[in-house]
Amino acid sequence: MEFGRPIGWWLISIGVTPSRWPFTNCGTIILEVKRRRSGGLQSTLVTWVEEQGHRYLVTMAGKEPQWVKNMRAAGGRVTFRRGRVRTPILLHELPVEQRAPILRAWYKFTSVSANPRWHFRLNREAPIEDFQRIAADHPVFLVVPQT
Repeated sequence: MEFGRPIGWWLISIGVTPSRWPFTNCGTIILEVKRRRSGGLQSTLVTWVEEQGHRYLVTMAGKEPQWVKNMRAAGGRVTFRRGRVRTPILLHELPVEQRAPILRAWYKFTSVSANPRWHFRLNREAPIEDFQRIAADHPVFLVVPQT
């Protein structure tokens, strides 16, 4: 096990956690992307949400965390990893005006943790207008599996 990383990361990396959290429309996975400067691999734990039959990723910590900068430099190409299984993915950014329902669906699950609450600063049952207000600060990406 890698020291300094949470136990959940380790469990996902060896593939022993569920691909979807029970009784939810969310799951957690390791996102891998090529670093834009060094060319090395960056791995980040992300939580996806499924809404209207599509999966989405939400950036919690502002407009451009490092994984987003690297993903944009890679043309949206990333890899999802669970255990030894790697799936190539293409991420498409949603326009600001389409983000609020996805942000709200994602937040209903993730707001049980303090980190999302600190970044969003919203009540778990906040109206859609509150999510529209913060949508420009939290990019949302449609997950498209590649073959």
